[in-house]
Amino acid sequence: MAYLKSGLAGIFAMIIATIGYVMVSMVIMLRKYVPPPGAHVGFDLRSLIARPSYWLVALAAFGLGFYLEFRRPG
Repeated sequence: MAYLKSGLAGIFAMIIATIGYVMVSMVIMLRKYVPPPGAHVGFDLRSLIARPSYWLVALAAFGLGFYLEFRRPG
């Protein structure tokens, strides 16, 4: 049961980290490349998720969530 709860906590942490990563990446890209006036801005989420930095953040968040829930007594 501890492994199941820890796995779910890790997945939840990974989802939260993914949302945070995407939001921070969008803010950084908008500040780095200013769109011309009247233009639309589009983001390709597949290209953001394909980056190695995303996988590093996602796996670290999963591992941290798993570890913190697993070592918690009760």
